[in-house]
Amino acid sequence: MSNQAMAVCYDSQSCIKCYSCVVSCSVENRTRMQHNGSKDVMISSNEPLKHYNYLTVKTSQQGVFPNVKSIAALKHCFHCENPKCMDICPTNAITKEETGAVLISERLCVGCQSCIDACPYDVPVFSKETGKTYKCVLCNDRLQAGLKTACSDACPSVAIFSGTREEVIAESKKRAEHYSKVFGKEFIVYGADKVNNHVGTLAYMTIAPKEDRDAYLLPENPVSKTSITRDVMKVAGIAGVAAVGVGIAAHARHWVKNKENSPYNHHD
Repeated sequence: MSNQAMAVCYDSQSCIKCYSCVVSCSVENRTRMQHNGSKDVMISSNEPLKHYNYLTVKTSQQGVFPNVKSIAALKHCFHCENPKCMDICPTNAITKEETGAVLISERLCVGCQSCIDACPYDVPVFSKETGKTYKCVLCNDRLQAGLKTACSDACPSVAIFSGTREEVIAESKKRAEHYSKVFGKEFIVYGADKVNNHVGTLAYMTIAPKEDRDAYLLPENPVSKTSITRDVMKVAGIAGVAAVGVGIAAHARHWVKNKENSPYNHHD
């Protein structure tokens, strides 16, 4: 059983757009439903259950003919170092595991959708059928068992790979450096280093040309207005409590001083 920090990386340049990762993700999570007893084989195999499709692909065409390139951006949870979804959850249904996986407990989730508002990547999906919110679980059970994630295990071109965080970062930066030299433009490993102070580093990284960062759904400064407002209110609340405390202490000192100076407090 592995409890160390793990990671996954999507190499956009090695991807052959076969969608094996998407199929494997769907199969894995439907099988997981059978394992935990939440759905029987018939339902998990035949019903759409779109909220269990944790990995999707957003394709687009960039450039002007004849210099056109096809973009295959993976839409999934990045498993932030500082998960804002977890911070805002009122029932503590969201936790961050030692592997780096950020998980939503279906049992504890009350369907308030606060996590959707707080996520700077717009990842969690709400199901009207169950009244719960869902997202990628980073195949935490597989990682703990020393296995690859379902998406990386199915990838025929090793465009998606998983392992310990150190291993994944080393391989990712090696590939990015190689691509930068070959193509003559800068490639980044999005999430290996701190993206910003809001989300920190990421457990699910992406190798992509820096110039195409937005097309690959990799915002330079991902922030959530909901989380920022909450943080500001939290600080303001703490400051307010502190101010009240200072006021009470000052009033107490004033009361004690007046009591000591009161003529009714002296006895012959």
